[in-house]
Amino acid sequence: MNKDKSIYACYEEIKQREISELEEKVRNAGGQYIFTKEHPFILCNFDEGPCDVHVASVEIQNVSDLEFVVIFDDHGNQIKLSDIVYGHIEFITDSIPCRTFSQESFCISRLSREDLDSIGFDTSDIDDKTMQRLAEKLGDDYCEQLFWSSLEIIADEGFNIPRKEGRSQEDDDDK
Repeated sequence: MNKDKSIYACYEEIKQREISELEEKVRNAGGQYIFTKEHPFILCNFDEGPCDVHVASVEIQNVSDLEFVVIFDDHGNQIKLSDIVYGHIEFITDSIPCRTFSQESFCISRLSREDLDSIGFDTSDIDDKTMQRLAEKLGDDYCEQLFWSSLEIIADEGFNIPRKEGRSQEDDDDK
């Protein structure tokens, strides 16, 4: 540490590093992490005095093109990063698993008016409702004709994703 800096300036550097590490971990978890099992305990210095706090969730919020780490306790109250005691942000970071998987679906395609323009259609009078219906029909057609066979081939041959125990392609073909 720099001998010309005060001990408090050094603590602030450490705290900023902790905040950066937490932000990266939350971003890797999809921008938000909700503690469902064990909530980390942190020590906060509030105006009323020091207090142990259960952390319920942490998320990254955007305000005026700036990103902020926001922490909530188990009562839904926002905890200011400045109230958290030095070294305790790490307890939150360490409680977030390194790798999380969402149960959400993933978008595989988008339809735009430019897509129709590129194949020669005049889109100047097409409203959003028509575009939405067209996208739904296109999605249905894709699912009925190509989706399942393409998914299986690409997952198997392109990514070598293993099959579940006891399942083979023949089992799926019997359906």
